[in-house]
Amino acid sequence: MFGKKKQINIENIHTLSDALKAIRTYIYLLEWESAQSAIEDIKEKEENAFKELEYKIKDDYKELQKQRKIYEKNKTLISKVEKEYEIKKIKYDRKIEAQRFKVRFDSIKKEIKKLGGNWKNNEALNLLTHFLEENTQQPEVVTYYAKEKKNILKNIKKSQKRDKKKIQDNAELEAIKLAGLTLKSKSEAKDQKALENEEKKQNQFIYKLINKISFHKKMKEKYEKKKLLDEVKILIEEESKAKQEIATKKLENIHKWLVKELEKKNMVGFDIYGKILGSDKISGDSFGIEETKDKYHMYIWDATGHWVRAGLIVSILSKTFQEEASKDDIINLTLTVNNTLKENLQSKNFVTGMFFEVDKNYKNAFNVSWMWHEPLLIYRAKDKTVERVIAGGLAGWIRLIKKAEDIKPKTLEFHDGDIVMTYSDWVLEAKWETGGQIYWLQRLQQIFWDSAKANTDIKDIYQDIIEDLKLYRWGTSFSDDTTIMMFRRNSMKDMVNTESDEIAKIKAEQWLSKKDVRRLAWKTKWEIKWELEEIKKERQTQNIIMLLKGLYMTWEFLKLKEEATRYIKEGFIHKDINFYMKKAIENEEKYRISQKNTKMENKYNVLIELMKKKDYNTVIQECNEIIAKDGNI
Repeated sequence: MFGKKKQINIENIHTLSDALKAIRTYIYLLEWESAQSAIEDIKEKEENAFKELEYKIKDDYKELQKQRKIYEKNKTLISKVEKEYEIKKIKYDRKIEAQRFKVRFDSIKKEIKKLGGNWKNNEALNLLTHFLEENTQQPEVVTYYAKEKKNILKNIKKSQKRDKKKIQDNAELEAIKLAGLTLKSKSEAKDQKALENEEKKQNQFIYKLINKISFHKKMKEKYEKKKLLDEVKILIEEESKAKQEIATKKLENIHKWLVKELEKKNMVGFDIYGKILGSDKISGDSFGIEETKDKYHMYIWDATGHWVRAGLIVSILSKTFQEEASKDDIINLTLTVNNTLKENLQSKNFVTGMFFEVDKNYKNAFNVSWMWHEPLLIYRAKDKTVERVIAGGLAGWIRLIKKAEDIKPKTLEFHDGDIVMTYSDWVLEAKWETGGQIYWLQRLQQIFWDSAKANTDIKDIYQDIIEDLKLYRWGTSFSDDTTIMMFRRNSMKDMVNTESDEIAKIKAEQWLSKKDVRRLAWKTKWEIKWELEEIKKERQTQNIIMLLKGLYMTWEFLKLKEEATRYIKEGFIHKDINFYMKKAIENEEKYRISQKNTKMENKYNVLIELMKKKDYNTVIQECNEIIAKDGNI
């Protein structure tokens, strides 16, 4: 498409004409440093040559004038080429700057649109304002700012109206207002509610319509990703700096889509956490997870080398994984990813990695497909030991795999609390800055073992390892992508169905109704534990409502307010509790007004008697005191 790059043989340059031609070739190839260096070199050589010649023929005036004219003519030719270089260099710099600005402008637009879609209007407005401050000389930015600011301000007004309506419709917020309290954190309850709402939406027409629109949107995104990847593949084959810079910017845009932190809280049977600490904007490491009805598929890959070529490899790998993981077949997944990389890329780079496959119905084991990655470390909770599982097989896309039978996944068994850790090669190869020693596997295994014994949260274990790496490097920044991914077998996240012995046992112990049992169906053990607490609380709430109702019926409003306030403080929220709280407040106000009126009536009768006795001074004094205290009589 771009043709072969012209090569300049310096040994063939003998005359000024040859040198000028070479400089023009450098300019054509956009090799600005070489062109500038050559111009300075030829100017210096011409000047030195003339000075030397001028000294030799200083007594021959006629020949000296002739050579001076030739020298001036050569200087003019060189100046002409230099001016051509400067003009084209300025045009090129402006073009590159425009491309960079366009990439940044497009990314800012997408980010503002994304923030607006997530109702993060204040963040969108801040980003828009900062971008304008940085680019006040760009008319398109000023125009975009004026237009987008109006849209954001409209969204802020809509958001305020929505929040106001939420407070009016929310029994919990109403209870807080009545009791004058602050709301306790209920993030777990909200998460669970969101899951239940998701299930209800599955059968709604509008949800299906949204899914359909979302499907077409995803297809469009896939097309855009493929187009970008194809462009980058062509661009990085060109060795000119312009093409490399454009390829880098395009690839940075692709890498914004890739996962940098991996966590799936509702994963059945396992806790999972991973993070890529990228040393550059374009990472050579990658991982991901895809869920289907029956299985989870995960991967971790590490491309050799850095920057554009390594980034392109993991981008194609990630895209292929997302497309193939839905087929629920780790062998086909391994085969397709390997052969896609082999067929699409021509480079000395390669990748190491592995695929993981978890069957939701058999959670005490999972399958692993290897490609010469670093050894797995597995912490056995029962024995409190760490074992290494050595990877086998070939590095990715070294050769085409012709038969699926050549791929032999390995099955690893686990018990509750067992932890698996996988990582990229730089974790082992991190060097002690003052001495050059490598971190290596023994130290990693030791810190993993120490932390796993003390922690059950794999995020804490991850943090311990990263802190130890930083300590080993004396706090210096990481020189390569650093990736760690961990799984922990967690039986509390196993799914339970209504026919299981566990549900029957819970039903008998908790005296659950059929309706309550249905609430427990197809939930994890952790979710069931939370659901039982909710059922218990609902029962307690109903008992509280009956108690408050009794106080209301017997007109014990003072006691009613005390009890309602106490229960709201303890977190019992229900519209009926709010109702009795409001009745208690209303009757308390009526009682206070009644008491005040009785008191005023007694004072009035006393004043009437004083008037009859013509004790006007006392009447005036009492009236002044009443007006001063109450403002009326």
